[in-house]
Amino acid sequence: MSTDFAVERYRKLAKILRVLSQVGYWGSALVILIFLPLAIYISTAQNIAFGWGTMEYFNLGLTDGVIRYNLSLAEQSADPGVSRTVVAGILYSVIVYSAVYGLVLFFLSGVLKSVEKGMPFIRQNARRLSSIGVVFIVGSVFAGVTQAAAAYAIIQALDLAALSVNYSVNSNMVLTGLLILILSGVFRYGAYLQEEYDATL
Repeated sequence: MSTDFAVERYRKLAKILRVLSQVGYWGSALVILIFLPLAIYISTAQNIAFGWGTMEYFNLGLTDGVIRYNLSLAEQSADPGVSRTVVAGILYSVIVYSAVYGLVLFFLSGVLKSVEKGMPFIRQNARRLSSIGVVFIVGSVFAGVTQAAAAYAIIQALDLAALSVNYSVNSNMVLTGLLILILSGVFRYGAYLQEEYDATL
């Protein structure tokens, strides 16, 4: 009886997580639909400028946010190209991360749906986990490129000669992707054992 209760509890937890992952997936899609046209317009339009108002400092995070520089935009705010470049760079970074994590949540919701139905060890879940791992690994390259491009654009716009950009892939995303690929192999073997067990019944 206690085992059945535990299984039912995990199914309810899987349902809650599936709903949350679907909300995150659609939220990521909405961010991309809104920010991508806006980023393209901002980066290509020549007659648009942003007023920083009373903002005296802009926090520029480099090296995955470990190092932060407080950069005063008071002197550069008269140049419309500065604000346009900074905002476009930030928007493109948000778009790339939203695409990566949106895809991850999309595949994860499929895994959670099968867990909710009491069928975690199926071949579809192994493929979904493989897709999540690949998305993380490929996304690490695009995330690194986007971060480097945004940082370079900001440095050039603010004329910061003492700073330079060093491109590197996101090592955390690569490690996460590799671990999930290993987990997909475990699920693939579990699916094989489940099929063998079902065949003997």
